[in-house]
Amino acid sequence: MKTYKKRKQTVKAIAIFFLLFITTVGGVAAWSISNSDEKNPILTEHSYEYPIKLSPPSSSQTQKYKIMIDPGHGGKDPGATGASGNYERDYTLTLAKKVFDLLRDDPMFEPRMTRTTDVFVELEDRAAMANEWQADALLAIHGNTYTDDSANGTETLHTHDDSNLLAQTVQKNVIKALGFRDRGVKEERLKVLSLSEMPAALVEVGYLTNAGEEAVMLSTDGQNAAAKGIVEGLKQYFLQYGEHPSSQEEQQLDGSHEYRDEELPNVDSSVNIDKKMYYNGSAEDGKQVALTFDDGPDTEITSEILDILKENEIKATFFIMGKQAKAHPEMVKRIVKEGHVIANHSWSHPNFNKLTIEESLKQIKDTQDQLEAISGLRPLLFRPPYGELNEERVQAVHELNMAVVNWSVDTMDWSGNTASDILKIVDKQMYPGGIVLQHSTGKRENTVEALELMIPQLRDKGYTFVTVSEMLHLQGYQDA
Repeated sequence: MKTYKKRKQTVKAIAIFFLLFITTVGGVAAWSISNSDEKNPILTEHSYEYPIKLSPPSSSQTQKYKIMIDPGHGGKDPGATGASGNYERDYTLTLAKKVFDLLRDDPMFEPRMTRTTDVFVELEDRAAMANEWQADALLAIHGNTYTDDSANGTETLHTHDDSNLLAQTVQKNVIKALGFRDRGVKEERLKVLSLSEMPAALVEVGYLTNAGEEAVMLSTDGQNAAAKGIVEGLKQYFLQYGEHPSSQEEQQLDGSHEYRDEELPNVDSSVNIDKKMYYNGSAEDGKQVALTFDDGPDTEITSEILDILKENEIKATFFIMGKQAKAHPEMVKRIVKEGHVIANHSWSHPNFNKLTIEESLKQIKDTQDQLEAISGLRPLLFRPPYGELNEERVQAVHELNMAVVNWSVDTMDWSGNTASDILKIVDKQMYPGGIVLQHSTGKRENTVEALELMIPQLRDKGYTFVTVSEMLHLQGYQDA
């Protein structure tokens, strides 16, 4: 028995030595392994149907782009508590590790993580790690939360202008991978992003407080899909801008860059509206902006707005209330005659989430009938009052063959903001593909004053004005 134990210990020592040897030589072979079609078990261990494929590395790629991955929260900061009771800090770490593995196995990237265990890291320290390492990009990973457990969708945040395109490509690909509602790209003043000296974005993959979305986010297949989407977004971004990353802001400002379909697929005219709530257009279509006006028409403010648009040869989109259309049919006719798009904004502006499905649909259908009776046109676009529409009601609207459109730039003109305040908001929130929310009824002298100043300022920055239908590559009206 003692001889057997000695022999077993000897075998164990040899095995340990062999493993150390394999580990040592493994690094030499890592690059060639990473180019093998069967290199990555993460891509093959599940049966999730990916709508995207990872782009191949550039044949001329010699530079490794340094990516700092920041799993949100950690340690004493659990983050959001999901519908199942799981913490955001655990979800972000698990997903971040999957992203790290994919990046590590790609010769295009060199990744690091701000934390690899369940520890708390100060926000400024996370940015400092990326800055000291001179990372080429920082990508923070989070899960969203809201008091209403029906809230859902993916959104990506950035702080600096030079991070907008990074946020756009990550957002596009995570949406493509998971199929969650597209909540758009938004500018937010977040410490970890504002202190970073390189392009930085924070992706809110989905709502952990939504039981259905959380189930996908916590599943192995869902996490693999999200990781693949994030990595594809990073690949597309650096394939597009990697050679001259410092010129990104210049390209964004002059709108002169030509986008290639294989890098950033364009939204086409066959976009399926069944699974989408629109917040903005696509940056790869260039520096486009869509002006939208809610709650009208009336005879005074709407008329002044139309005069300004006509003078500047701009076509806009008017989200019209049914009762206002009934009261002012001549204004609806003028809007249509001057080439603008009319859209549905309910009959009387209730909060749809507080109505039954039947009541909600009646609000829409009555408005559709009224607008068609006045103009002969039946709108394709619908904007929910207050921008609030839960998933069940979104689906109900889609079953009417209508697209749900919100906004990415909220001027807050209804709040009494001055024209100066409105212009500051537009300057801060605007990016290519922006949809601007304004109002065309009531005491809106601030809206009119701001509009007169906004148009030349946006044109000076290279923006062109389009309708929402043009921006989203959708027809303006339902077929007769």
